[in-house]
Amino acid sequence: FIGSSRVADVLKQQHPQPHRLRSVLGLGAKNPAIVLGDAELSLTVSECVAGALSFNGQRCTALKIIFVQESILDSFLEKFVQEVERLKFGMPWEAGVKITPLPEPEMPARFAQYMQDCCNKGASVLNVCGGTINGSYFHPAVLFPVSSGSALYSEEQFGPLVPIVAFRDVSEPIEYVVNSPYGQQASLFGQDPNVLARLIDPLVNQVCRL
Repeated sequence: FIGSSRVADVLKQQHPQPHRLRSVLGLGAKNPAIVLGDAELSLTVSECVAGALSFNGQRCTALKIIFVQESILDSFLEKFVQEVERLKFGMPWEAGVKITPLPEPEMPARFAQYMQDCCNKGASVLNVCGGTINGSYFHPAVLFPVSSGSALYSEEQFGPLVPIVAFRDVSEPIEYVVNSPYGQQASLFGQDPNVLARLIDPLVNQVCRL
């Protein structure tokens, strides 16, 4: 079932023996990517761009916020923005197009509000033409640094906005996941199996899919 946790609860209550049901709770989606300092940069950037912007970011399983360790922050931002700026935009039936107009005409204005709120609270749009609106088309916007006080930090955008947050210690993104009301999935990028194992252990009890 794809939908909100609220609707899932309603459906479960309609079962004649709801406590006999086996369920996995998605708890909505503000899916974080956690990029560690030893991540292989080219692969990580490619996967994060695809994860955040495939289908205009309008997927439950899209990456909705990206945490990047400070030691590789500058390199990650540079490569990420370059990759986003190479994405072809146009109509969905055109060859090679990755970014298209949105199916809901009211969505660009909503995304613009998120973007403006971020910028009012210290973020910048890093990519050329980020946030440009043309009818129902909203050009992807890469935002950094996104503060905890901005709506985009904690609310699911469901669209082509990519909030990026720097972190020093891995306890910071873990704390974000623990304190978040969401719990669908999280993504890890790194190469040290010992470090990854220490992240996997707490995260598998916080999200449905890792």
